[in-house]
Amino acid sequence: MKNVFKYLKHYWWAAVLAPVFMIAEVGMDMVLSLYMEKMVDFGISTGNIENVYKYGLIMLGVLVVGVACGVLSGVFANVAGFGFSTEMRKDVFKNVMAISVDQTEKFQTGSLVTRTTNDITQIQNMVSMAIRGLVRALSFFVLGIVFSLSISLKLAYVILVMLAVEIVAIVIFVRVMFPIFPKLQVFLDKLNGVVHENVTGARVVKAFGKEEYENNRFDNVNGGLYKLSLKAGKLGALMMPLLMVIIYAVMITIYFIGGNSIFDAFNKWLTSGSGSTGDFLMVGEITQAITYVTFITMAVAMLTMQFLMIGRASASLKRVNEVLNTVPDVVDGNYDISNKTSKGEIIFNHVSFKYPENDKYILSDLSFTIPQGETVAIVGSTGSGKSSLVNLLCRFYDVNEGEVLVDGVNVKDYKQEDLRNIVSICLQKSELFAGTMASNIKMGKLDAKDEEVMHAADLAQASEFISSKEGGLDARVEEKGTSLSGGQKQRLSIARAIIKNPEILIFDDSTSALDLITEAKLHKGLREEKSDVTKIIVAQRIATAKNADRIMVLDGGSIVGFDTHDNLMASCGVYKDIYDSQLKREEGSING
Repeated sequence: MKNVFKYLKHYWWAAVLAPVFMIAEVGMDMVLSLYMEKMVDFGISTGNIENVYKYGLIMLGVLVVGVACGVLSGVFANVAGFGFSTEMRKDVFKNVMAISVDQTEKFQTGSLVTRTTNDITQIQNMVSMAIRGLVRALSFFVLGIVFSLSISLKLAYVILVMLAVEIVAIVIFVRVMFPIFPKLQVFLDKLNGVVHENVTGARVVKAFGKEEYENNRFDNVNGGLYKLSLKAGKLGALMMPLLMVIIYAVMITIYFIGGNSIFDAFNKWLTSGSGSTGDFLMVGEITQAITYVTFITMAVAMLTMQFLMIGRASASLKRVNEVLNTVPDVVDGNYDISNKTSKGEIIFNHVSFKYPENDKYILSDLSFTIPQGETVAIVGSTGSGKSSLVNLLCRFYDVNEGEVLVDGVNVKDYKQEDLRNIVSICLQKSELFAGTMASNIKMGKLDAKDEEVMHAADLAQASEFISSKEGGLDARVEEKGTSLSGGQKQRLSIARAIIKNPEILIFDDSTSALDLITEAKLHKGLREEKSDVTKIIVAQRIATAKNADRIMVLDGGSIVGFDTHDNLMASCGVYKDIYDSQLKREEGSING
């Protein structure tokens, strides 16, 4: 509950005013019942039309005030509820952005979407209803008992029996319903996960003709959610009819008590000639008693609904707290970047790394130095640790042993924002966002002018296809870049990395969709214009790597060669095998 109060601190005034106006509305309801008794006993029963008009006008005024208080209570409760959810969503999203890649993957995308949307909505509903509904229910409950007993102490027995029956029913409902709520949220996670996978992987599904399979997979999850929701709905639907049965039973009992008291007093008056209206319940009092007992019953019903809502919200709050309480394992250092003197130097000093929950080291005791302005290509078989190496440089993960230095400073000592300004990476998978060509490139530098954007696009060999699009830089890019080819997406991603003007530029196999001529033009332009920038190129193709200043060869997480192409051909068997499997075979087929 600590988080609930934390996110209400900016809306405390609304959280206070909502119950105040709610109490005022309940008070008006009680005043209405009092004047209803007066109208019945001193107006309608006596035939005094003036009293009817008098009490009727008073009741109308009280009703208007009560309605106004109810509306204001609802408005302030919603202000507090929506404000609360807005603040909580901001913090959840902020923490999702702050935690490491590994921590994000543990939650899974579908689950994070559910926690940020549906779970927080459940908590928001609980907060809004608690601020308003809980106060209303407790007010009706307490005042209903007090006013009922002020009419006749005989009603105490009726209230006790009624409450005993309702409490038993509530305990049964709560015990059955509470375990359902966490399961509902898990099914929502699964549903969001299936939808996310199929939306992002729609082309794969269509390419393999698996629409029917995916439809069945969705139906299974959706059907499970339906059955569980229906079970909860059926149980919830039983509560109101049961409460109505209790209310009608109580009404009959009160009529019975009231009728007997009238008959007893009337018989006493006939036999003894004495007696007064104080000896029996008047008609107005009976009506009033029924109203109060109905208030008590409905208050218990509202409290039950509150408990059920709190049960569902508590399950959601637990899931949201798992995100909020996740402490980022990659945290900022305190190094003042203004003290930095060198630019673009990279040192790996006995670095070893393994992914969390994995016993096997991906990289083992790596030590090397890359001076400023050098272009280094990294090659190796699949799983040799190429991408893991550059992930450590960008500090997507932290090393288990050793240290990674950029310009003589451990990457852990940098503020992450400063490090990401020094190091720019173009990832293996091109991630584009819904917007325009310009907005996607400007993610690298938000304040870049159109001239800078076009220059970066020109270096990335993207200016030609951008100009061919209607609108040029303002041409629309659909979500995930579905309107573009693989090569076009890669070139936009490269332009986004270049426009940052970094000291270190990393291409993590990000030119695989480019033809050799386009790729050659890209690297030529970078050599000419970015000669002072340190460049690391993770490559699968030897044709991409061979023109680098030096080539690092990884095998099983270790460096087995780090030299020029010619020297590696003479000294590194792993590199020569890769070369033979790619270029020599191609040359032979061409010559043949």
